[in-house]
Amino acid sequence: MQRYFGVLHDVVRRAEVEGLEEFSISPLVAYEGLMAGSPSRIVRGFDKWFFYRWRVSRAGRYDLVHGLSQGLGHLLPHLQGSPRTMATVHDLIPLRFPGELSEAQVARVRKQADRLTNFDLLTSVSEFTAGEVVDLTGIPRERIRVVQNGIDQEVFRTPADFPPALDHLAGRPYVFSVSSAFARKNLQIFPEVFAEVFAREPELVLVRAGSALPDELREEFCRRCGSERLIELGRVSDEVLVPAYQHAAVFFFPSLYEGFGLPVIEAMSAGTPVVCSNATSLPEVGKDAALYFDPADPAGGAAAILEALSRSDELVERGLEHSRDYSWERTMEGHLGCYRELLG
Repeated sequence: MQRYFGVLHDVVRRAEVEGLEEFSISPLVAYEGLMAGSPSRIVRGFDKWFFYRWRVSRAGRYDLVHGLSQGLGHLLPHLQGSPRTMATVHDLIPLRFPGELSEAQVARVRKQADRLTNFDLLTSVSEFTAGEVVDLTGIPRERIRVVQNGIDQEVFRTPADFPPALDHLAGRPYVFSVSSAFARKNLQIFPEVFAEVFAREPELVLVRAGSALPDELREEFCRRCGSERLIELGRVSDEVLVPAYQHAAVFFFPSLYEGFGLPVIEAMSAGTPVVCSNATSLPEVGKDAALYFDPADPAGGAAAILEALSRSDELVERGLEHSRDYSWERTMEGHLGCYRELLG
């Protein structure tokens, strides 16, 4: 959410989007996050649930307030005056895949979802997520507008080299994957998928960014594929992420559930063939520029990776063309349309 706020704030600051001159846009609260950086959960909780509310209640009067995530409905009673209100819904994943969340945490997300009814208008990052909002909250579809995410086109399209510490990856053929280790990311199919891929393409390795594979899964992968075939980068900066995308032979994304699926567009913009699951929002986002497979079928995933290798030039061209429209400027244009609708 910090990244979403940051990129849109930068678009507003640069004032390069047509229509911005119609509005004066500023943060409701110039939030420095002094307490949010505290190691104490108690202090962070006080900051979020008490101090921040107090600052919102004294932020002044606005014609329209846009909550950039679905979890801000608790602030509506603290706004001064009677502004029109809008919220962006990125996903409602915990209500479908609670994972390791406690019952209390899931109940909190449920309450956040229920509060969405109090906004005048909602945006969602995909048609799929809009459908989830309708299904899980009962909010009518006509109260939701789809405003898709974007990426920094210049960052992902500008050729980049690996930093010196990762020079060993330069020129080495690899499949790239990036994700957390949550169950919905479907990492459990990796050993079976890559055992088959490596049997056909023995020069390939798997490079992952994000959370490391869980211990048992890593052991199974190494037993079936060989420990030398797995390179884990951990959480990385754009200095590593961008060249990791750009130099990959294929990008592999087997997720079971995404509200949007930003890595798919990032990989396409970086000029890398994309193989991803046919689940939830991913076919909507990738269109015909990616290859899809059933996430419950590891053999299908392996076959899709091998096909992507053989159709690399075609998929790169499709991906570069398809991803060209996904920019944060276009996202801001979508929001501006909603602002006009609410204030018209």
